[in-house]
Amino acid sequence: MSEKERESLKAKEQQKNPGGALNSAAAQAHTGAPSSGCLINIGSIVIIIVIILLVRACAN
Repeated sequence: MSEKERESLKAKEQQKNPGGALNSAAAQAHTGAPSSGCLINIGSIVIIIVIILLVRACAN
């Protein structure tokens, strides 16, 4: 199943069940699974790099 089909099915489900969006968001937050956005993945990598740099700077 492609990403486009999955998003289409999610949109249909949310139209039928408005609470489904809340359940989906809560499930993602609980499991720690990020959404599939590229920006979120890049942001996560940047945050990890910044944390590593802070630890190295404080260690010296």
